[in-house]
Amino acid sequence: MTEAGSGTAVDGRRPADAPRVAYAVARALKEDGIDRVFLVTGGDLWLWRALRDQGIQLHLARSEAASVVMADAYARVTGKPAVVYGQWGPGAANVAGALADAWWARSPLVALTSTVSTQVEYKFEYQELDQPPMFQSVTKWQARVTRADRAGELVAMAVRIAAAGCPGPVHIDIPSDILAQDAQPAAHYAPACAPAPPAPSASAVDDIVGRLARSRRPVILAGNGVLLADAAADLTEFAEIATVPVLTTLGGKGAIPENHPLSAGVAGRYSSKVANEIARDADFILAIGTDLGALATDTYTLPSPDAEVVQVDLAAERIGRTRAVEAGVVADAGEACRALTAALTLATASTARPDNDAHHTWCASVRRRRDAWQEAFEAVARRPAVGHVRPEAIVAILRELAGDRDILVADTGFMGAWGGALFPVHAAGRTFLRAAGTLGWAFPAVLGAQLAATSGQRAFALVGDGGFGYNVGDLETAMRLNVPAVVIVLNNASLAYEHVGFEHALGGDVVVSKERVAPVTTFDARLERDI
Repeated sequence: MTEAGSGTAVDGRRPADAPRVAYAVARALKEDGIDRVFLVTGGDLWLWRALRDQGIQLHLARSEAASVVMADAYARVTGKPAVVYGQWGPGAANVAGALADAWWARSPLVALTSTVSTQVEYKFEYQELDQPPMFQSVTKWQARVTRADRAGELVAMAVRIAAAGCPGPVHIDIPSDILAQDAQPAAHYAPACAPAPPAPSASAVDDIVGRLARSRRPVILAGNGVLLADAAADLTEFAEIATVPVLTTLGGKGAIPENHPLSAGVAGRYSSKVANEIARDADFILAIGTDLGALATDTYTLPSPDAEVVQVDLAAERIGRTRAVEAGVVADAGEACRALTAALTLATASTARPDNDAHHTWCASVRRRRDAWQEAFEAVARRPAVGHVRPEAIVAILRELAGDRDILVADTGFMGAWGGALFPVHAAGRTFLRAAGTLGWAFPAVLGAQLAATSGQRAFALVGDGGFGYNVGDLETAMRLNVPAVVIVLNNASLAYEHVGFEHALGGDVVVSKERVAPVTTFDARLERDI
């Protein structure tokens, strides 16, 4: 697999004159399941050759920021680590600057950056920067390669740590001269085994079962942790045997199919009115895989202060951080759901669990309220609009056209609200991606999502004109990589979130850029009050 004049191939993969470190890095990635790298190429030429010779695809974007987002979406859809590269200096800084969304979403990203040669460090080399501090707040682990014989080992370690426990971005720095050095490679880099996720204790399971039995209006609030654990089917089974309605956070959308009788929709700040009402009416909330942050709790206003809350999360430090909880359980979401299902099944079989009439009454009430909301939404979507297209109608039409396994990618702001609240997912699992906070994320994300999609699975993006402008250059990326993603741009000729804010908070005194040559398109950016 060598080019003419590049030397004799060693074991069919590495030319005899190639530096072993670059090939050790590539082999470590390959053995840990990495099949592609997202990047803007730089001067680390041996690395590109090594990646190519290992059969790893190179997906070139128009900016490091776009390559980070593509990798982030690829990781979210596949549930596996993805790798993004940045050259030393500006390239690494751009990678760090784009990692916030992956950090917020707990996406298992590996940021691999080169540094200036160790021979010229601290001597004002061109584009030299102290890179680790830039990554500190958006990664859970960092390493710097200081020995050629450890490069492959540390890269393999980075891939495993990104996916371990609570997933998240990691960063590894490799000096450019070390990449070009020779070193004896390890025999293998693949992990010997995967650690078992933590399960809840028997006493914790018994406590939750008891609280469920005593409650009259229980709700399961499922977060991103359910999807990270690939536990949507487990959660749905638990909800069915417990006869408990399920709300999700925006990040947990897909933890239960939203056409399931027990689904009550998305709660929180980007949600339907009825979902938040149901959350506030609940007397017991079992929060699984959510940190109960501001977006999930509608700025800390739900659940009700009078409700009992039990929080299940992989990270002990996240439990009880935003509100007092009656109990905290450190456990994997899937393990928790399976343990609870087993306990309830055993109780039912032994007749130790009496039928709870209050739960059936509550579930029927939740269903009626959800159905009434759906009817109201459909009426709004059909209502004629003057001077603009109703976003409700666009989302409703998209739901009719999309398959159950197709992927919707929503930008932040109104796109996240419309996609999250109005587009019901019909399949369990990760078929809805949303920007965790970064405007402009959706367009490069839909490219990464489509690259990760299975055969016949399509990816759609819902993005505003303001967000689309951030990465419009990656239209060329989509064409060059032949990515058949669909991008729906809702063009209101404004940054509508701010525009509506001026209308509601400042009496309509809108600050408009002096460069504007046309008036803002007539556009009602607010969700109808009855939905």
